[in-house]
This record gives sequence, C-alpha cells and structure tokens, in this order.
Amino acid sequence: MSVKDFVTEYIQREYTVPEDVDIMTLNYVESGYVDSLGLVQFIATIEDEFGIEFTDDELEDTNIKVVGGLVSTIEKKIAQ
Repeated sequence: MSVKDFVTEYIQREYTVPEDVDIMTLNYVESGYVDSLGLVQFIATIEDEFGIEFTDDELEDTNIKVVGGLVSTIEKKIAQ
C-alpha cells in the first residue's frame, strides 16, 4: 500500500472526502476529518506502520496537516 493510500484510507475511515476535493491539498484537521486528539493517534499509527519517528519541529509544521505535505514528509523519512 502506498503512503498516499494509507493516509487517505485513515482519513476516510469515518467520513468520505467528496470526489470534487483535491485530496492532496486537503487540510484534514481544519476540515474536521481528524481532530487534535485524533491527530496524535494518527501520527502514532503512521510511525508504527512505516517505522519512522516525527520530530517536534515536524509535528509543529502546519504542512503536516495537509494530506500532500504529510505524504511528502513520510516519504522523505522512509527514504532516509
């Protein structure tokens, strides 16, 4: 499963993102797909799934709350 597929499937567990929304530019926190507590669980799930760890700076970056930014960050960490 690709990183993008994993992230989008997690986000859409409870809610389906409308087809007319560009998933890669979706801010899944502001849009209500994942709340702040859910974000902590989401990050922990990602770390376990891909064997990576996010730094505090990465977690504070607002880009991580956008699907494309999160996918890009995960893919960079996997490649390291």
